[in-house]
Amino acid sequence: MVDPALKRALRVLRSVKSQKPPDADSVEFADWRARIAEALDALVPVLDFEEDRDRARAEAAAARQQAADVRRRGDNTGAGER
Repeated sequence: MVDPALKRALRVLRSVKSQKPPDADSVEFADWRARIAEALDALVPVLDFEEDRDRARAEAAAARQQAADVRRRGDNTGAGER
């Protein structure tokens, strides 16, 4: 039997993943990556194996870094236009 909390967390992650915006350099994409990180964070406490928890944490950190990178590139693009 699968833990209902695990099912919910996986359902949220799948739902967020399905909302991926097409433009990987947009603010919307950065926001989506941040939501992916949040969904992965919610998944960590319900995973049974430490290796899976470590992987989810690493993926969340990578998603946050990518979101920050996209936002930084967007900020730099806008600064040159002033």
